[in-house]
Amino acid sequence: MYKLLIVDDEDFEREGMAHLIDWGKYEIEMVGTAWNGVDAFQQIEKLHPDMVLTDIKMPVMNGIELIQKVRETYPDIEFAVLSGYGEYEFTSKAMEQGVRHYVLKPCDEDKVLEVMGKVKKDVDARRKRICREEEYRNRIMPKARQQLFRNILLEREDVRADRLFTQQEEAEGLPGRVRLLVFRGEESFDELEEFALGNILGELMGEQRMKTYVSTVVKNDAVMLVTDTEPEKLVPIVCRLRREFGKIRKEPVRAALSGSGDMGSLAALYRQTQELFNSSDGLEKEALLHDGLFDGKKQNTDFLVDFAVIGKTCNYAELLQALQLAFLRMQYRSFSFSDKRDMMNRVLRITCLESLREEESPVDENAQDLMITAARQIFRRSERREADNKESIRYRQILEEIYRHFQDQEFCLHYLAAEILYMNENYCGKLFLKMCGKKFTKFLLDARIAAAEQLMRLEPDIMVGRVSEMVGFASDGQYFSKAFKKSKGMAPSEYREKIRLGGSGIA
Repeated sequence: MYKLLIVDDEDFEREGMAHLIDWGKYEIEMVGTAWNGVDAFQQIEKLHPDMVLTDIKMPVMNGIELIQKVRETYPDIEFAVLSGYGEYEFTSKAMEQGVRHYVLKPCDEDKVLEVMGKVKKDVDARRKRICREEEYRNRIMPKARQQLFRNILLEREDVRADRLFTQQEEAEGLPGRVRLLVFRGEESFDELEEFALGNILGELMGEQRMKTYVSTVVKNDAVMLVTDTEPEKLVPIVCRLRREFGKIRKEPVRAALSGSGDMGSLAALYRQTQELFNSSDGLEKEALLHDGLFDGKKQNTDFLVDFAVIGKTCNYAELLQALQLAFLRMQYRSFSFSDKRDMMNRVLRITCLESLREEESPVDENAQDLMITAARQIFRRSERREADNKESIRYRQILEEIYRHFQDQEFCLHYLAAEILYMNENYCGKLFLKMCGKKFTKFLLDARIAAAEQLMRLEPDIMVGRVSEMVGFASDGQYFSKAFKKSKGMAPSEYREKIRLGGSGIA
């Protein structure tokens, strides 16, 4: 059936067409009439017709204005116009708005029905097009969502995570907090296996009024985005799923559950699950790996490391600065070299799913060499790679030496160029300025002051003299205090006191 609205300011013409023609015989439902464009638009908003037959010359709002207004809001409505002799200018404007059909006045039933028959064909064509587009979306959207989800997990796209959701799900409201449930096999999951996993999980979680949103496969992992649920509630569901899935794939699968996070933290949540798998020695019998299983089994050092910077930055200087701060905090807390090595292994497993490479590890227990080794491995990730031209390689070498000698009070550009890199000092300085945008001395001073500020903010009980020494200044702190005050607007002792009293430090 096709719904029709007739618009004409002449009562006789309008009511005649509306009531004297047997519209039902032609599968057309006459849903209403209007006497001008304003009245017609109100009727359209209420009745949602498929077709509108409208006069052109009308008071208040004419037919051309009506067509323009409707096109902006309801572009799928088809129009035919009623046009008198001599109104060719108006008819031409209607055609510019995409109107293909018109009836010349005076009009009779046959003329009107002939034109409206053509309009019906346009409505049919539109309906078929919409149906094809809907079928295409239904076929393509799940795969597109899976690929988008995968790219977010691997940090390959800077996109809004809520694009993962369909309009229907958005209407129901996006979840504030979510978790990732990851199943790992010895081999990757094919499409049928991923579909089966998602279906079984969806049914089992649905029984408990929980929900799965989207899934994807990353190497040997099938990753499911699920409702924020405590591990204890998911353990029996995972056990049942593994039994059911075992009928499809004989090889056992392992499962890990991330912590709770918002939609913007999916990549970090995925890194958490990788660490759970990598640290699960002795927990092979556990149905579901989660952080609670590791309480008391390892020293909690995550708070010492800024994973948000280390895991995402593509700036080698920022990466080294973040690692340097972690090492300074471990130094202050008297961590052993073994502790630092374990910490760097954990950072590597979380950020790039690998451990320290034995062939590159420092022979001596040198924490700075350990930090540089870890930084190189993290930076090698494909997402971080930049052109390995001569200048960029030299620039990274300079940065590494800055952080290798971060606590050396005598370290300077002359020593770096002459004694370490065997370069011309002038060339070394110009290259650093070109690549960094700062002079060598300025960069080193700013890096040390930034590290000092962070140390005092994160370790508020630390003494100023200790800070001064740890970031490469003399232990008496005189030059350090001057440099800090010039940079931050207050003495380090003032800053530390503000932090200890619960202030926010630098304004």
